[in-house]
Amino acid sequence: ECVIYDDKRNLIYVANINLNPWEKDGNGFISKIDTLGNIVDLKWVSGLDAPKGLGIFNNSLFVNDIDQIIEIDLSSGNIKGRTKIGGNPTLNDLTIAEDGTLYASGSDSQSIFKSSNGIVEILLSGDLGRPNGLLYEKDRLLMLTNQTHLLESINVETKERTVLADSLGHADGIEHIGNGAYLVSNWQGEIYHLSSSMIPSKILDTKDEKINAADIDYIASNRLLLIPTFFDNRVRAYRLVE
Repeated sequence: ECVIYDDKRNLIYVANINLNPWEKDGNGFISKIDTLGNIVDLKWVSGLDAPKGLGIFNNSLFVNDIDQIIEIDLSSGNIKGRTKIGGNPTLNDLTIAEDGTLYASGSDSQSIFKSSNGIVEILLSGDLGRPNGLLYEKDRLLMLTNQTHLLESINVETKERTVLADSLGHADGIEHIGNGAYLVSNWQGEIYHLSSSMIPSKILDTKDEKINAADIDYIASNRLLLIPTFFDNRVRAYRLVE
């Protein structure tokens, strides 16, 4: 479902839901792979339920797991903390501000949650178009929506929302690639390049092959796009060229 690159260790972490994406079945796990695609540790951290969004801050990997944010020590692989979120938040993607504040999307709960020092509050809730992918940038939060196929900007102080781009399909993951441009994945199997003027152009389409494109990451140092393929059970990689 989700991948994230650890530039300090030159490793990629992979969130594996393993069957039902919203069931507390205890069979989810996190894998470690290298940048050549070799599996370093298939079940580096196991016993999770349905891990999805990932974020790295200091020496910790943060993982959304249905109704809690789990903190994993990157050195040992031990779980060092759990932040429970009440109700049925259906946590999906995760992004982290420079001060360590966590922002998590709740897809079915139509909410964006904010967690700071273990204290959780709802940043936004309502008709958000089923929020999924998140990316924190300075004083704004970028949000992708599954149902309305939008990229929106959220002012984290005023909570004002601005539509930046549309027609992005079942929008899932977003990564900044420099010069004001972004890559966005459509879970159904598309990758869009968004120019600095927010004009989308499709650069990859694997829908006919029934290969999904879930929560992506981008390794800027070698222009490598990482795509977890969900039901296809692989992480694919593509190099961006000019």
